[in-house]
Amino acid sequence: MFLRLILNQMRHKWGVTLLLVLAMTALVTLYVYLVNSAGFSNRSMELIMKNMGHNLIILPEAADPGDFHLCTERQIPFPDEVAARMADRQELASKYYASVLQTREKIGDAQVVLTGIAPVHRGDETAEKAHLVADVPAGHARLGAGAARLLRAAPGGEVTVRGKVFRIEKVLPVLGELDDSRVYIPLGECQELLGMPGKINAILSFLCLHGTTQEGMDRYQQEKMGRLFPGYQAISKLRIAQGRSLARVTTSRYLYCLLALVTCITVIVITVTGLQEVAERRQETGILLAMGTGYPYIVGLYVLKMLVLAGVAALVGFVGGSLLAKALLAPVLAVNTQAMGVVWAQFPGVLGLAVLVAVAATALPMLKLVRTDPNLVLTEE
Repeated sequence: MFLRLILNQMRHKWGVTLLLVLAMTALVTLYVYLVNSAGFSNRSMELIMKNMGHNLIILPEAADPGDFHLCTERQIPFPDEVAARMADRQELASKYYASVLQTREKIGDAQVVLTGIAPVHRGDETAEKAHLVADVPAGHARLGAGAARLLRAAPGGEVTVRGKVFRIEKVLPVLGELDDSRVYIPLGECQELLGMPGKINAILSFLCLHGTTQEGMDRYQQEKMGRLFPGYQAISKLRIAQGRSLARVTTSRYLYCLLALVTCITVIVITVTGLQEVAERRQETGILLAMGTGYPYIVGLYVLKMLVLAGVAALVGFVGGSLLAKALLAPVLAVNTQAMGVVWAQFPGVLGLAVLVAVAATALPMLKLVRTDPNLVLTEE
């Protein structure tokens, strides 16, 4: 009987039922679209910032960062195994470690920065989260644009460093930084040429944010570094780290503001529709009360109907929003992330949102219903 009454209500007021379903479906569709588009857009911006390079330099605590930046003879060498030990500590907020050994070197008439480099790979690297530094093949060199110009070198050619010939693997694009003047060779070969086996001058890394502010992550990293690796300091390249942080904050705020606006509009539509339906069913409500049916039973009719409609809207809106995000967003991302599609792990949260909105929007109509005097309802007009 209970379910039959609900079905009869839906069929009798099919226009109202359709309006409620469309309103909640529109909310869910937009919510899923915004969550997916914000998430993938944010990830795309993070990858753009990642492509700008490492945002963290790790040096011995006694070292002067200026000596590393200027590549002076006062750089303090330390063991290269430190980078591997840091990469093994998952509790650190940094990742993408790379060991660096550098010195100023004269090659022919050109003054360059000879740089031995080796990325420290971890097991959690994927195609999307690949290391910032590609391995330099043994016996090869990778030239910055400025160094290639000074040496009049091109990919496939050769460059001789301290009597050893290296084949030029590639020439990097112009960056407008000191890196343009670097000649990169494998770290082990650089250590051999400089007579510094097992030594490096610095570790490059990337500080990743996890649900906090840039300042909060800096404090967290400094605390962990001080406890796990005393004697070392971490210096942030703020233009990269802050850019990544601001991109994430902007995307999140945009999502929350727009979603709040849409939710309010949807709640208003459902509330107004519910008030109208309660008013139109005054006679039916009066008859049910006269038959001895209590208010909890009548309220249950409305609430259960709204929950059923919310479930239908959640399913349709979830699939529709996911496909909409894939169709509209995937072609326009500056940097493509992992494949976009229907992420079913999000569905429980989406269903909860639809149910919450339905219950909240039903509250005012139900309050009006239970405050109605049965004698007035049954009075003939």
